[in-house]
Amino acid sequence: MKKYTFLLIFIVAFSCQTLDKPQKPEILLGEDKMVAILSDLAFVKAAKTSFRKVLETKHINPETYILQKHHIDSAVFAQNNAWYTHQQEAYEHILTQVKSNLEASKAKYEAIKKEEDSIKKVQDSVKKAKDSLQTTLRTKNKK
Repeated sequence: MKKYTFLLIFIVAFSCQTLDKPQKPEILLGEDKMVAILSDLAFVKAAKTSFRKVLETKHINPETYILQKHHIDSAVFAQNNAWYTHQQEAYEHILTQVKSNLEASKAKYEAIKKEEDSIKKVQDSVKKAKDSLQTTLRTKNKK
């Protein structure tokens, strides 16, 4: 019984802790800047899965590149990300914009891919027609 009492007191003592909200960062990034950074990071993470071997052999850290691109260091980003996660409405707005950016880019790249595929089909058709014509000309020249 003493074990259960001790366990109950232990659980109650630690469950009553308050979670400290992060302080507002000294260098506060605007919502638009956070959207841009998080969008770029999402792209990089997607590319990282596709090109992992290339990135590893060339010792490239894509996340570091993104932070350098936006002229911030990892500590500033981490502080801002932690702060915004506790600003629920603002963070939801940021993530909604990131999702919108990703969907727009996906649609753009799908359209480019579709155009490239149709160009490839035309090129293949032209090649087949050219090969067919050359074959026909060779057989006529042999006669």
